[in-house]
Amino acid sequence: LLIAGGIAIYFANTITKPIAVIGEKLKQIQLGSRNQPLEWKTHDEIGALIVEYNKMINKLQDSADQLAQSEREGAWREMAQQVAHEIKNPLTPMKLNVQHLQRTIDAGKSDPEMIERISATLIEQINSLSAIANEFSDFAKMPRARNERINLVTNLKNLLQLYENSSRAE
Repeated sequence: LLIAGGIAIYFANTITKPIAVIGEKLKQIQLGSRNQPLEWKTHDEIGALIVEYNKMINKLQDSADQLAQSEREGAWREMAQQVAHEIKNPLTPMKLNVQHLQRTIDAGKSDPEMIERISATLIEQINSLSAIANEFSDFAKMPRARNERINLVTNLKNLLQLYENSSRAE
């Protein structure tokens, strides 16, 4: 009876030990980290369970990779939208100034002061576009932030001047 009990305990341990290992591995599964597959040499019920566990961690890794890729694409999409917005901002006043200049020329008026002001505005906006393009190309290098002081009043006056000839500006 003791020998039979010992054999029963031995077989019970050999059956429950792999299940306990699988349970521990299931507790350790983490998204985004490499989960180690289990090895099992025999093709029994526990072997089938381990095969399914290994398939599951492979699928989990694929899902984590797809999620990371999707997040990267989303970040690039958002950045591209922001850059497009920043590029469109200077284009509107440039277009308005050129249209104003064309109307002045078509009317046969000559206003050197207005031409000088429009030229300065266009150069300023072109420099702004150039700065945006440079910052975007430097983005891959991830430069350090360059804090600088600006004169808010001057910038607001320049902004007001950009839109003063627009019929939409009030």
